[in-house]
Amino acid sequence: MKYIIVVSREGKNISDKAEWLNCEDIIGSMPERIKGEIRTVYYTERGQFVHCTTNDQIIDLISKEHGFMVTDRGRMVNFKKEVVVDFDNRDIFLVKCKEYITIARSKINCVKEYLKKMSYHN
Repeated sequence: MKYIIVVSREGKNISDKAEWLNCEDIIGSMPERIKGEIRTVYYTERGQFVHCTTNDQIIDLISKEHGFMVTDRGRMVNFKKEVVVDFDNRDIFLVKCKEYITIARSKINCVKEYLKKMSYHN
């Protein structure tokens, strides 16, 4: 099954919480101008959904999955992948991507605890 990230819509009211939508549930879709931009609206038996384009909503949803954690505003890491954590410099190196993700000062202890919990489950 394939899923996409959407927000539900009732009339003109769009939810501020992202959710997963199973592609098999989509009956149809069409573009619509919403708040000045063209967005895809999906029609399902459960109602209407708008393709989610807000970084914070997407990260909030994905970070609930095992292995994922928000490390700073707008930044998330999948600790199931190959990463190198540097607490002194407050960053995480994504080995395969050769990119750095920052760790907010307020999240350092959370990251340490999360990594301890993950090591117990592996």
